[in-house]
Amino acid sequence: MKKTILILLCSLLSLTVFGQTEKIISEIRGNFKNWQPIIESEIKGSTQLFHYAWGENYQEEEWYSNELGTKDKFLFQKATVIENSNLGTLVYYDNYAISGDWYIAVDFYFDTNNKLYFVFWRMNTFQASEPLTIEKRLYFNPQGEMIRNLKSTYKMNTKEESTSGFADREVEYELQLDKMDFYNKWKAN
Repeated sequence: MKKTILILLCSLLSLTVFGQTEKIISEIRGNFKNWQPIIESEIKGSTQLFHYAWGENYQEEEWYSNELGTKDKFLFQKATVIENSNLGTLVYYDNYAISGDWYIAVDFYFDTNNKLYFVFWRMNTFQASEPLTIEKRLYFNPQGEMIRNLKSTYKMNTKEESTSGFADREVEYELQLDKMDFYNKWKAN
């Protein structure tokens, strides 16, 4: 009898947690949808910051408020920031490879309390059996715990799925906006 009650309680708890997770993911998808027209209309006029590296092994690096017109420094990241009083902050990152064999674009969605709740990560890569586009979607609950991690692989710039092998890269993120690399430069402007 006790074993049956324990099994029932565990089952109910699992259903409750699953239901809460699905509710959070549904809210995240709603916010994502609400962001899209804002991104389209505001991305070009938004704050941009530029991360350059230089030196023999690119050991020197710094964020700048303006794009530099120099060949002495390599632009390896660009951050575009859009703030919205109702939705929070969107940070769009362009990441460039020195070798030129991959490119990564990342959208970081922060709520109005500057907590990360969603990451949409896309990589085009030639470090693969065939040129590929990899998409990753990371969902976070209000406590900062990842609740879903999805990955899709396509032939480059298509929606045709692929099972080809590739050199994968980790999705790097911060759970708080003020922990992002560019933050101090952004706030200093």
